[in-house]
Amino acid sequence: MKDFSELKAIFEAQGHPSFRANQLLHDVCQRGVADYKDMSNLPVTLRDYLNENLPILSIEEKQSSVAVDGSVRKVLFRCKKDGKKIEAVLMRFKDGRRTVCVSSQVGCAMGCSFCATGKMGFKRNLTYEEISDQVLYFASDIRSYGETISNVVFMGMGEPFNNYDNVMRAVRFLNDARGLNIGARNITLSTSGVVPGILKLMDDGLQVNLAISLHAPNQELRESMMPVAKKYGLDELMDAVTKYTNKTHRRVSYEYVMIAGVNDDLSLAHQLGNLIEGQLCHVNLIPYNLTDGNKFKRSLNRKMDDFVKILETYRVPTTIRVSLGQDIDAACGQLAGGKV
Repeated sequence: MKDFSELKAIFEAQGHPSFRANQLLHDVCQRGVADYKDMSNLPVTLRDYLNENLPILSIEEKQSSVAVDGSVRKVLFRCKKDGKKIEAVLMRFKDGRRTVCVSSQVGCAMGCSFCATGKMGFKRNLTYEEISDQVLYFASDIRSYGETISNVVFMGMGEPFNNYDNVMRAVRFLNDARGLNIGARNITLSTSGVVPGILKLMDDGLQVNLAISLHAPNQELRESMMPVAKKYGLDELMDAVTKYTNKTHRRVSYEYVMIAGVNDDLSLAHQLGNLIEGQLCHVNLIPYNLTDGNKFKRSLNRKMDDFVKILETYRVPTTIRVSLGQDIDAACGQLAGGKV
């Protein structure tokens, strides 16, 4: 669904008052109306025009998988404009949160060694509409259960900061009271460490959350896991984080996937503690999720527990993330547009 500014321009060009844009967004985002014929508050001529020229959703479901415990639903979407495929995930948490993990690109150019999406390569950026429609789809889907989307995380396919303008326009639409009215503080943008994006976000004024995929506490190891580290070194990244936290006073989350024999040596926990001690931050340790073609293994539970204990000695708040949806390849690092 297009946002208010674009709908307003379309309606005015067709000779209709701008308040019709408000009516349409209310019907779609708040009432969950999925067909123009059911929007009786709009003139018939306008409904006919919209039906011919403006699909409510720019994506369509092609395949759906649900985890055995029912906590996760993964959907493979087809983009209507060119047939490209993306995946998004709905997570139902026991505390009542309903979180959508969205994709921002078709594929990904970052090429991280442990991620299935990186094996796809980069196809194209998603439009703001294709991004926000992933959330709108799930919002409509769960409305019949009396549920609403509470959180959105940009942790699906793609690097959000390499599609910055579309991502931020989607964020503003999701946050807009005329749209889904999701609080900015309930929206998280995750980056592999694209420094210009962090600095742009710093100046953007939206109080969204920032998560950084770190995965290694030194430059050499990080380069071996994440090609982006060759372009934006660890020192430059840490400098950007310092500027971001100093200006926004918002906490940064560091994502650290735990891979056995790669980045889980306890000496690395000490390096990580030294690197980020004193920062306004939090560390999420993520058990590695198996992906096709990778021979990596997840760290042992006791190794992750020891990692946490060491980081706590540096006064770094740390948690081990609960991974959902592994049985349907919907967990962190497993999205691959239906195939690798």
